[in-house]
Amino acid sequence: MNPATKVSTVLIVTLSFLCLVEGLTCNVCDLADKARCKKGKSRCTAQRGQSCASISTYIGSKHVSSKQLCMPNCVENNYKEKGKSIFVMCCERNLCNSF
Repeated sequence: MNPATKVSTVLIVTLSFLCLVEGLTCNVCDLADKARCKKGKSRCTAQRGQSCASISTYIGSKHVSSKQLCMPNCVENNYKEKGKSIFVMCCERNLCNSF
């Protein structure tokens, strides 16, 4: 194996390892309305067992607010609470919980 091939192989292995270590990146927003983050816009790196999530709240068919985050043990669900419909959506691709 010539030196250029050795360097290329080491580079590919190193970059592959970095991609695995980096983890899942999710959007974070404490309060979003009309697809715009109004408060707390940032990003998080999901830890083991976490997914990207969006939690949206509706009153009737009117969207009231959304929240994006890294969520442990995320389970997609919808439920009613005090006259509001709340939808939890989970995903596992970088920045998949866009606002």
